[in-house]
Amino acid sequence: MAWTEDFAPWKPLSFDDPYINEVKQAVHALYNHPEETIRSQAETWLLQQQRLPITWQAGWTLLDFENKVEEQYFGAHFIHHKISQCWSSISVDHFQNLLQALFKKIVDYRKGPRVVQTRLTVAVASFAVHAMQGPWPGAVTHSITYLCQHGNADIALEVLVLIPEEMSSVSNYFTSRNKTTIRMRARDSIGDVLHFTVECYKTPQLRHACLRVLNSWTSLELPVDRSSPIIGLMFDDITDRDLFEIKVECIVNFLRQPTISSYPSVLWDIMAKIAQLKPMLGESLQSEDMDICQGICQLLMAVTEPNSKLLLDAGDTEKLSLVSCLVSMLLDCTGIPGHYPVDETFSDTTLQFWYTFGDEIVSEEPDRSRELLSLYGRIFQRLVEVLTRKVMYPSDNYWSSWTDENKSEFENYRKEVGDTVLNIQAFVPQCINVLHAEYLSCQTLATSWQKVESVLFMFRSIAEAIYERDDETSENQNVISEIISAVIESLPSLPEHPKIARTALLLCGAFSEWLKRHPDMMLPAVKIVMSHVNVPSLAPASVQAFRDICIECTELLAGEIAVFIEPFKAVYKNPDIKNREKVRLCWSLCTLCSQVPSESLVMHLQSLLGPSCVALKELASNPQVNKQTKEKLKLQVGICNAAFHAISVPPTAAMPLVSLLAEIWEPLKAILVIWSTDETIVEELMKCYWHAINCLGPLFDHYLDSLTDMLCQCYEANQYQCLIENGAQGLMNIYGQDKPDLVAGMLQRVSNTTFQLFAVNMSDRPDIIQGFFSLHLSALRVNPQIVYRKESNCKAVLRAAITAITMQDYHTVKEVCRWLSEFLSHYPSSPEVQNAITSEFNFLVTELLRGIGTASPASTVDFLAEMFIPLTRIIPNELRQAMLVILATENFPTKFVSSDEKKKFVSTLLLVHGNKRRLKTEVKEFSLISRGYNTAAVTTTTTTPSKDGGMR
Repeated sequence: MAWTEDFAPWKPLSFDDPYINEVKQAVHALYNHPEETIRSQAETWLLQQQRLPITWQAGWTLLDFENKVEEQYFGAHFIHHKISQCWSSISVDHFQNLLQALFKKIVDYRKGPRVVQTRLTVAVASFAVHAMQGPWPGAVTHSITYLCQHGNADIALEVLVLIPEEMSSVSNYFTSRNKTTIRMRARDSIGDVLHFTVECYKTPQLRHACLRVLNSWTSLELPVDRSSPIIGLMFDDITDRDLFEIKVECIVNFLRQPTISSYPSVLWDIMAKIAQLKPMLGESLQSEDMDICQGICQLLMAVTEPNSKLLLDAGDTEKLSLVSCLVSMLLDCTGIPGHYPVDETFSDTTLQFWYTFGDEIVSEEPDRSRELLSLYGRIFQRLVEVLTRKVMYPSDNYWSSWTDENKSEFENYRKEVGDTVLNIQAFVPQCINVLHAEYLSCQTLATSWQKVESVLFMFRSIAEAIYERDDETSENQNVISEIISAVIESLPSLPEHPKIARTALLLCGAFSEWLKRHPDMMLPAVKIVMSHVNVPSLAPASVQAFRDICIECTELLAGEIAVFIEPFKAVYKNPDIKNREKVRLCWSLCTLCSQVPSESLVMHLQSLLGPSCVALKELASNPQVNKQTKEKLKLQVGICNAAFHAISVPPTAAMPLVSLLAEIWEPLKAILVIWSTDETIVEELMKCYWHAINCLGPLFDHYLDSLTDMLCQCYEANQYQCLIENGAQGLMNIYGQDKPDLVAGMLQRVSNTTFQLFAVNMSDRPDIIQGFFSLHLSALRVNPQIVYRKESNCKAVLRAAITAITMQDYHTVKEVCRWLSEFLSHYPSSPEVQNAITSEFNFLVTELLRGIGTASPASTVDFLAEMFIPLTRIIPNELRQAMLVILATENFPTKFVSSDEKKKFVSTLLLVHGNKRRLKTEVKEFSLISRGYNTAAVTTTTTTPSKDGGMR
């Protein structure tokens, strides 16, 4: 609405105004009414009211000390909402009056109530942020001056804290140009902010607020070259417990500024100050003061991890001593007493430093790298000792008291430690000697199972680095081989504990590549693994280890496959072993089958898969659909799936697999009919067919017609995503070129079924729509002639795509836009595409503009913008004409965009069509305006800022 002097936003309503009484009643109901329904209705009503112009004046009326605190709070809330959300409605002629009214209120409330004062402070910060882009460029400096003169420094500091935060919170309402202007003008005032903050810091009561200001303004990048007073302020009295936490946060954020790496002298100065905290760290470790330890650790990580190259370039003795001190302190933080994450919660953060530090050492020139390793190699060996202790499990009783979340975090922590040690072993090979010494120390009766397990875990973690160094000198290699052989040979004699057994099994699998090069140790390792395969609690680890060994040692183990079949049969019959482990074990054995002579393959397949073939025939004749039957079916289909996936033989040796497929084809066909309403089973069957096609190649062609018909029938009855992704799309990719008639028929049937969704419940099935257009995208790329056929009805597919543009699912809209881009790229060469685009052109442009407006999710605007790239290239004149006609409609795409903005958008879009980035930016800007986020700067033609940033 247009403001007048009689109805101005800074003038309060009278206390007896009916509207004020109505608002007060709603606030009272919100806070005091016993019924949840009434409270909810009151909240909804108040939210609706804040959008009305009258709440400008109501807010000032509620901001009176005679009102209740909650009523005053809502008054401040109304004012903040109008400033932050309705800034474009403020006339520049009334700017000064609003500013004065706001300043007067915040000064009045300088002594509370605190909740109202805070809300008013946020309102002032929001006002300053919005005004900086137009009539009040010196908002920050002027606010400091005014508030200090009329209120006190406390309020000024609170406003300064909130200005950067408010810039971030309302950034979605600004165009990129506005954001740049606001940030630039805020940075222009940093000098005044720092001067004011440093002066205020001299008053002890204001120190915490000053530090909050510095912490907040680091997001705008404080000037590092003039940072000496700031650094002194941040480190001054850092041992003060009341200020320690905020000072740490402030220093860390200061160190995260991107420009600080350009000032090494400043970094060395900060490092020296942090190194002086070593005694404090030692005392905190002794007293187990985790808060202090964590704070110092944060400082260490902030200054070292991004600057590890600077640490390594330390030349003089003083700097080398400083680096040694910092690294030693970090080692203390890594080895903090207690178990992560229950006793302590920050040692994991230091792992990234060790990885980065080691990576920087390795990336140096060879001679320099060796020199650095001579300096820091011992530190890394000590680190391995520390980490071996840190990955130890707690006592069984203590472990049982942990929550599942804590246990999961500890296991993830162990994995991160394992990755760190693997990286260290790669450039400090002596680490395996450290672990060997630790392992030898475990050979006593007094050693806890936790220590044994932790050393085994560390050996398992470095396995990959052992392969990488396998080309070392024979002397070093012999030492490594002796250590690994000794560890594997000792595994059967280790203390009996489930966690030791599990780690020992996984260790055998981890060293599978080493076993391939040392076949004399392979069978002892496999014997250990297979001896636990039928133990339910250890079966997952045992099967995983056996799988790893089979992958690496296929040729060596193939001759022993008969030995493993009996254990597999025992596992297959064991009801306590999960189906997943049975399938995985079958997969491992089938991998070995790939290396056996063709005459032996039939026998081994019969032993492995015979029971499953019999079971599938029984299940095919059983019409009952229940949970128990489903589990049996998943097992049998999974085993057949594993066989086709794992066995890789030339076509001349594939007849046993063809016979297997022939034996199970009809049972699987019957099962698909019985279980067609169960998506999980259908998906398992699709995987089985897919792996059979990949395994048999041309030998599967005999079954293609039947499979395609089955797939289409099933999809017509039940639209499952797996039928498109694992079924139809797989067939399209493989047979689109060689069997176009077959694939075209399948595509037509799938399309006809999917079209029905667009008329019924398209929005409920985004997964199907996404898969459908992914299938058509494959068709365009594999064989466009399939799409051009008359029966493919590309015009209907195009219309469906245009309709789907405005769906609310991100991934669906993305896939639809990918298909549209590909489809439009065929316009110059395909008459069929030209006819389809011509007939649906206006519909396409209308829906694109509607989607950019508000109909599509804001996150998909980038994809919609890409549609204009081919359109502006192939039919620019038609696009311009269509857009002008469509956008001429009043309130289209929304009421927020003006006619001039529409015309500008059309002309700019066609002008920048060759610049993809610029085009996307223009579309996003238009989308923001259309969605009501137009916070363009208030023009400055009628108001001129004074030299100090105030208003004339």
